[in-house]
Amino acid sequence: MLRRSWISCLLVLVAIHCGRTDFEAKLILSIPRLVDGETSTYRVSARGDSVGTYTASLRHAVVNEAPAYELTLITRTTTGAVETIDSSLVYTSRTDLTPLSSFRFVKTGSALFTTAANYSRRSVAVSAYASGEEKQKLLPYEPRTFDIDQLTFLGRALKFEPGKPVRINIINTMGPPLGGAVVEAEFVFKGDETITVPAGVFDCRKLVLRRPGGNVELWYETAPAKRLIRYRATDSGVTMELLPAQASGR
Repeated sequence: MLRRSWISCLLVLVAIHCGRTDFEAKLILSIPRLVDGETSTYRVSARGDSVGTYTASLRHAVVNEAPAYELTLITRTTTGAVETIDSSLVYTSRTDLTPLSSFRFVKTGSALFTTAANYSRRSVAVSAYASGEEKQKLLPYEPRTFDIDQLTFLGRALKFEPGKPVRINIINTMGPPLGGAVVEAEFVFKGDETITVPAGVFDCRKLVLRRPGGNVELWYETAPAKRLIRYRATDSGVTMELLPAQASGR
């Protein structure tokens, strides 16, 4: 009888532990209904001066016979006479936004930096090239791990428990070091705000992404599409604000 009671207690503890593991491993998401071909363009400013544009496009795709989102992100900025083009292509699952693959190149003047990442259940294969040096690296993959270039998109879908941050791991394919790294970060809900940007006045929810290297403030519209309206890196002062549709070429 005593043995049966001990076994029963053990099974209850195992069940509780497994339940906690499953709960902690999965994000609570509410993915908005996203239109195939959605495109948004933003004005990029540094310390109050306009320095370029950022364009984010989304398409519905299929990867390995599974529904996916294709994200295309292009930033064009000019400092002095030097232009920088930062272009990323990211594929994510359409069901839970887990990353599938990403590709990025950054060209500043004649200097070129490229990365590619392929995600599997246990690891991320990263290949990086810069200044004539090439590096391949295998990084660990765990639940709640996301590609750095999908984070502003991820913020559209996050749901928060009262008073609790959402903790994630970030694959930073650009490093340092060359070949990429895994860093810990968290999203924090900071409340609702009404803000004005070139595209107009929007009711938004504000999130803060806390990560190594500096925090990022993000404002998402409360309307069903939950688009990113404003982005501000608190350390560098770089700000991106949504432009009107006609200004973005739509």
